[in-house]
Amino acid sequence: MILTRFFSRQCRLLFLALVFSLAAVGAHAEEIKLEAKLIWASNEPKSPKPEHKPVDKATEEKLRKPFPQWKYFFVETNVVQIIPSRGSNKFTLSKSCTLEITELEGPRVEVTLIGKGKPVHKTTKEISKGGWFVYTGDDKHESAWIVIVTQLEK
Repeated sequence: MILTRFFSRQCRLLFLALVFSLAAVGAHAEEIKLEAKLIWASNEPKSPKPEHKPVDKATEEKLRKPFPQWKYFFVETNVVQIIPSRGSNKFTLSKSCTLEITELEGPRVEVTLIGKGKPVHKTTKEISKGGWFVYTGDDKHESAWIVIVTQLEK
């Protein structure tokens, strides 16, 4: 009888610990603020589009190591959006390029690249405040496009 009470109490404690730990996991779901930049990479010192501006020094440093074949980087679009907890949002970067980003469990997002209205690529990425990842496009006509997604502070 004493042994039965001991196990019964242990089971209740284990159950409560499980409930609290599951509640804590759900509490980590939160909205996130992301910035998506569409970058034009080239070896020409001027972009063919006058509205393009050279990237800032910090962005240029991020791009130099993974893309040494390009000398110049220009910002075509810069979009900042909030992704609701366990929700999605679209980042329209150009007529041809949209990202749909969904906040997932953990420090992860699901990213769908949409080109000319059609899904082109889907992936899951880990991201944290200040963290970033890139998408790259075809290397055509002595240039390429790059999308940088960065998590910002709220």
